[in-house]
Amino acid sequence: MTRRRSIMSTCVFALVLAGCASSEQGVLLVDNEERVRGCRPLGTVSDNEMEDLQKKAAKLGGNVALMTPQRKAKGGMFGMQEYMTADVYSCQASK
Repeated sequence: MTRRRSIMSTCVFALVLAGCASSEQGVLLVDNEERVRGCRPLGTVSDNEMEDLQKKAAKLGGNVALMTPQRKAKGGMFGMQEYMTADVYSCQASK
C-alpha cells in the first residue's frame, strides 16, 4: 500500500509540473509588425512545432514572437521538414 501511494504521489507531482511548465510559456504569437513596435528585439527562433517555437522564444526571455513569412526546409533523418521562424521580442505589455 505504501509503494502504491508513493507511485501515485510521484505521478500527481509530475502532472502538476507539466501543467506549470506549459502555462509559464506566456509567449504571444503575432503576425503584424505593429504589435511589436517599441519592443526590444531579442533574436530569432525556428522550429517545426508551434509549442516548441514558443518554448524557444520564452528561453530567450521574450513574451511576443512575430511570425516571419519565410519557411525553411531542413533535411534530416526523417526527410525534409518545414520550419516556422519568428522574431522574438520583449514587450512591456503584451499588445
